[in-house]
Amino acid sequence: MSGHNKPNINFKQINDTALASSEHVIANWVPDGVRKGGEWVALNPTRNDGAKGSFSININTGVWKDFATNDGGADLISLVAYVEKCSQGDAAKSLSKFLGIADNTINTNAPIQRQPKQASNANEFKPNFNPPASAQSKCPLEHPKNGKPSKYWDYLSTDSVLVMRVMRFDSNKAGHRKKDYRPLAFGSIGSSSQRWYWRQLPDNRPLYRLNSLNTINEVVICEGEKAADAAVALFPNSFVTCWAGGSKAITKTNFTPLKDKAITFWPDNDDAGQTAINGLKGELDKAGVKSFNVIGMGLFKDYKPAHNGTLESGGKWPDKADAFDAIELGWTQEHIKTALDKGLLLTSELPESKAGADSVPFGYNMDDRGIWYTDDKSNSKRLCSPIELIARSRSGLGDGRNWGILLRFKDFDGQEKLWNIPMQAFATDGGSEVIRGLLERGLDISSHRDAKRKILEYLQEYETSRRMSLVYKMGWHNKSFVLPDSVIGSDSNVMYYSERPAMCKLGINGTLELWKSNISKYCSGNPLALFAVSAALSAPLVELMGYESMGFHFFGDSSWGKSTLLNVACSVFGNPEKYKCTFRATDNALESLASSHSDMLLALDEINQVDSRIIGDIIYMLGNGQGKHRANERGQAGDSQHRWKLTYLTNGEKTLEQYLLEGGKKVTGGMEMRFIGIKATFNDSEADKKNKGIFNDCHEFAGGADLSNHLNRNMKNNHGTAFPEFIKMLVQQDFKELVAWLVKEVDKFVSSNLTAEAGGQVQRAAAKFALVGLSGELATKWGITDWSKGEAYAAAKECFNSWLNTRGGEGNMEDKQLFDHVKQQFDLYGESKFKRWDKSTKTMADNPSTIIDTHVPTPSEMWGYREHLDSKSPLDGDTQDVIYYVYPTAFEKVICKGNDHLRVARLLRDKGALVLRDGELKENRLKTKERIPGSGKTMRQIYKIRGSALFNDNSEKSHD
Repeated sequence: MSGHNKPNINFKQINDTALASSEHVIANWVPDGVRKGGEWVALNPTRNDGAKGSFSININTGVWKDFATNDGGADLISLVAYVEKCSQGDAAKSLSKFLGIADNTINTNAPIQRQPKQASNANEFKPNFNPPASAQSKCPLEHPKNGKPSKYWDYLSTDSVLVMRVMRFDSNKAGHRKKDYRPLAFGSIGSSSQRWYWRQLPDNRPLYRLNSLNTINEVVICEGEKAADAAVALFPNSFVTCWAGGSKAITKTNFTPLKDKAITFWPDNDDAGQTAINGLKGELDKAGVKSFNVIGMGLFKDYKPAHNGTLESGGKWPDKADAFDAIELGWTQEHIKTALDKGLLLTSELPESKAGADSVPFGYNMDDRGIWYTDDKSNSKRLCSPIELIARSRSGLGDGRNWGILLRFKDFDGQEKLWNIPMQAFATDGGSEVIRGLLERGLDISSHRDAKRKILEYLQEYETSRRMSLVYKMGWHNKSFVLPDSVIGSDSNVMYYSERPAMCKLGINGTLELWKSNISKYCSGNPLALFAVSAALSAPLVELMGYESMGFHFFGDSSWGKSTLLNVACSVFGNPEKYKCTFRATDNALESLASSHSDMLLALDEINQVDSRIIGDIIYMLGNGQGKHRANERGQAGDSQHRWKLTYLTNGEKTLEQYLLEGGKKVTGGMEMRFIGIKATFNDSEADKKNKGIFNDCHEFAGGADLSNHLNRNMKNNHGTAFPEFIKMLVQQDFKELVAWLVKEVDKFVSSNLTAEAGGQVQRAAAKFALVGLSGELATKWGITDWSKGEAYAAAKECFNSWLNTRGGEGNMEDKQLFDHVKQQFDLYGESKFKRWDKSTKTMADNPSTIIDTHVPTPSEMWGYREHLDSKSPLDGDTQDVIYYVYPTAFEKVICKGNDHLRVARLLRDKGALVLRDGELKENRLKTKERIPGSGKTMRQIYKIRGSALFNDNSEKSHD
């Protein structure tokens, strides 16, 4: 017999090889599925399957069945043929190629020779989301089996580059219309070169018509490409789009290009369309859209289009109808505009959001007694006591990392335990870390051999759509405020998680009204107490304003009641005895303490407990808002650096400068701005200081001690109610508008309380005082304090002026220190290092010279000359000024040693202590020319300093 023989295909050996990697094979051809025991339950890719359940494949045998259509097969080759719509032979070839089997399985009946086993992901499709522009011309326009499509849609990037193509094939067999979609994506499989594959993008799918988005802010989303194309004519001024893959693929789509856009969703007129509403809204909320509205089906059911864009009753809206059908029924953009103007287009009746039903792994069930596993022979065994899987967890940082399973269960004593199991724990030593953790926390696990293994399988394969973002410190998370037991704001899918007791001891007792009548009321009339409470309330505004952490230190005698100020501030958050912290801690502990109080008040009692040598380091650490970088066990940079933004209050008997001097250090401008000292009494007389202490108004009490006792006694039972109420009001505000108002008011406070010559450091401090006062005013406005309007603001102003007077003026700290240093040099050595020089020996009858200093020897280390100028005044009497003629070398190398001599000279000039001619001032000079002894007729450059300006104690502005 002549002619070519048809190639023999070893079906059995290909099937046997496929079964060895059955789950990998099945997942490739039927991707939208999940393993349940020995079954792969999935959506049927050949039809518009709405829910998993009817289509399943036995992973062990390859037998498959669609119980909805009665399609089925006995092996994996038949499954591939069914999905690819090709012959058994072609399916065997595709499967052989996928498995990397040698060609002899097709040409002969010889034993199969497999390629060396590759990694499980060697044949996975690796998409390229940014194909080269040249790839578009190579994208197929026909399917190898289905031929030419009825229609195809190109998904383009914003740069009009083809990312994905979707083809639609319509058929009509035996009177049954059927539509089939086949996507094309660019990428590679294994080590092959990149090209177009008949594959769907696994995730991060682009939106349709993305190249038309531009700067359009109004967006209409439809459920399919055909509907989207039609809706363009109905919404010509909007960006009209859809996502690929139907309602089940919403979570696989990248909606981030729609951030800050106003969204209108047009669902299909079916159950799937209604179901898609909440899923789509959830994804759009994550993307940060401006608004979300839904076109109601009632419009089309109740009205029909009439002439000139008008509407009349008697609508018709078929099942599954969409924008394409609307145009077929005569709807135009004028009709849509009419409906919108009349309030008929959008619906306010959205379907109730229902969390997707959990999918329990095949063979498992849970009742009040525990979790059970039933095998193929109907034998049931108890594995452990009940476990509630709350949600799949992830990092609250939004980086998509640190996935886990959040569980709740009870221990042997009935105590509830909450544990987040990191997914990586399942990969450690066969999951033994998970079992040890459950046992350590008191879960009752059965003793039979399979219990532990089956628990791991149950936890890993349990499916839930619930998600929870975990944060490990309290405070702001986006626009919500996270507290230990609740979240104030719109983000309900975030929670604070820690198995250790929180270091921030928040607590609530009593009511807000009782706190106002027993504590807040007595702050009125007392600026320091008003300021302390306002400072506590300012903590959450520090982050919103972008400020560095703010620190205020109350100093003064121990009998004044400084601790009461901290207690009153703490009562905003909880019981002062528990909430208030101490300085007695290591650096690491203080970092943890600050981080745990982020966006809240940190109250540190008695700074005198700290070693004065490290106070400066602590102040910088608290003010900078971050702890030390630490390496991990491999010597690499760790990711556990503590960070915070907060307001902190401290108290002590001394000023910061006094504490630092004890450690041999001096205050820097940076320290001063991070640790603002306020004298803890505004009383002038010693008697009032002793009687009233921190208070100005003791109300009905005999003195400050009685009022302090009343407050401390009542704060034990009335605390913690003000702060949650303040946050509830805060999250209701438009943050952008609130910050703009605060910035405006802060600027007003600074400009009205300082002169134009004020240094930048003082302006920074004034802004912090202003924010404290404005925080108190917001609390008053929102009914939280019952104070009079303007009272908190006035208290902040009074505290600011007290600080400014104690500080000694508006200049920067470094300038003040430089000036004081120069004054000290002249104070100590003005006589011994400068030789007296009387330029004029003339005398006048009415003003005889009394200056005689001709016998004083020349100093061994001479800095220059001094001239004494006498003057008489009927008002001031006889006065004398001194002019110092300083050698440049002495000024620059000795007097200014360790400092920038140019900065010192400019500072003396600005304060009027440097004597210069008008021309020298205009030329911005710092030295002048004079004839001095020993220079003959030559004019010599010197620094000429006026003593009266140098020692003028009123050179800084004083504030009352």
